[in-house]
Amino acid sequence: MKVELEVSVIIAAWNSEKFISKAIDSALQQDINLEVIVVDDFSNDNTCSVVENYKDERVRLIRSSKNGGPGAARNIGFSAAKGKWIAVLDSDDYFLPNRLNTMINSDDGTADILIDDFYMCLGDPNELKPFYTNNELKKGNLSLAEFIAGNSDFMGKKTTGYVKPIFLKSFLITNKVRYWPEVRIGEDYYFLASCLAAKAKAKVVEVCGYVYNIRGDSISGKLNQEHIDKFQWGDKKFADMYPFQPLEYKAFKLRSRNLSKTKSYISLVESIKNKKVLKSLCIVIANPRACSLLWLPIRKRLLN
Repeated sequence: MKVELEVSVIIAAWNSEKFISKAIDSALQQDINLEVIVVDDFSNDNTCSVVENYKDERVRLIRSSKNGGPGAARNIGFSAAKGKWIAVLDSDDYFLPNRLNTMINSDDGTADILIDDFYMCLGDPNELKPFYTNNELKKGNLSLAEFIAGNSDFMGKKTTGYVKPIFLKSFLITNKVRYWPEVRIGEDYYFLASCLAAKAKAKVVEVCGYVYNIRGDSISGKLNQEHIDKFQWGDKKFADMYPFQPLEYKAFKLRSRNLSKTKSYISLVESIKNKKVLKSLCIVIANPRACSLLWLPIRKRLLN
């Protein structure tokens, strides 16, 4: 009798030879029937050789013919996945033991998406703390309005756009939800938001089993003007694709205002650093709320 494949773990990899083994090993050590699909995003190092050295039949390597970014690579993996659930794992992150099994067992059979908390690792794997408090990532059902609202503060609070849920493959197929290949920062936010807009039943469970490694070259580490421009482009695309209910629209407008304010703040800081007094004054006059954000770095230093 053939055992059902519970989970397909999708790892998008680009120049990951130094750390991808830990990601793959953490997936293989899960106490559940799974496969690991590594999609190499046209690496120019030995990533493929590292993956090919695995003799475990559960590990599959797919080579992309061009560098398309993490979203495009994950879409390739999704198309090849055979599991009931799909779990995304970044090539420099890893799962804690029994993460997937515990998440799935937390479901009563009604969820399309299961979400857990995660740990941030700044270098020492023995010093891990959950990223969110319960108020920042409340357990239970998650709506689109709540998710957008949780990703509307770009300077003062933790956003929920970094979560790494597991997705019911049948839901993704039925609703034709895919990653946007053209988005390389915030791609997880737009993917989960698209699922919620397609009426996915998402549930935050009492689990913390994903470890998010912070590296110095992480593109999500620091926002700049280009990132904000891409978020604004992505938000427009999202709004054109999906109709909003009143609470969703309210959260979306708040996010839009905060994006504009953050963009002005970044421009103001750059002008001050470059001693461009006139430009700084113009920014303050056009968007006085941007000045309020200048307090945040000072506050952070005082609290630390």
